[in-house]
Amino acid sequence: MKLSACARSLALPVIALLALNACGGAADNANSPVTPSATVSSAPASSSNQEFLSETETGVRTQDGYHLNKVTEGAPTVTLFTDLECPYCAKADPTYAQVAGELEGTMNVTVKHFPLPMHDNAVPAAQAVQAAELQGAHQKMADHIYKHQSEWKELTTSESLVEAFTGYAEELGLDQEQFGADLNRDDQFDLIQSEYEEGKTAGVTGTPQFVVDGQVVAGVESSTSVEAMVAAFKKAANL
Repeated sequence: MKLSACARSLALPVIALLALNACGGAADNANSPVTPSATVSSAPASSSNQEFLSETETGVRTQDGYHLNKVTEGAPTVTLFTDLECPYCAKADPTYAQVAGELEGTMNVTVKHFPLPMHDNAVPAAQAVQAAELQGAHQKMADHIYKHQSEWKELTTSESLVEAFTGYAEELGLDQEQFGADLNRDDQFDLIQSEYEEGKTAGVTGTPQFVVDGQVVAGVESSTSVEAMVAAFKKAANL
């Protein structure tokens, strides 16, 4: 699915509400695109040749996603598909971070974006995290965005979103000029879109959902404990 228009928003299928511990749902009609939502639009995309930072304060980015623990070559990978506007993703985030520590050396624990069309500001939030990643602060920004979810999720203009996310960048000590330029980078947006498509291929229909070896792990959601998550992921990976 190739997107057009300068307002960088995913034209995604409508997904209905699923359950009490997740956002989204199983009704995935690819022929029913939603109207493009509010998106970040600040400075033009940076013309710099800077590539994705390969190493950040908390991990690395590979084709498996953004790593929350040290990469172990040859180990199976569990991936969280997340929507930054989803309250259940905010609830699951600290648990998953603990799971990453528990599984270090055994499984690679990663994160990918899955912005749902029911959340108008999920794509801009993902763009903000990607802009922060270019300064080595992916997880810091994601945590900050989850913490302040109630402040930005109801904003309705690009200008107000830029102001909010740039303010967070300042609070985190990031270079605001670079952050503003990187907010609307095409390569970062394409990454978000690509990760969403990967989630769809794996059968992801809502958030948070977890995937091991290309399969959604059943029975794991936002209220699942660290111990239960670790056990479920190991079982799914046949460990």
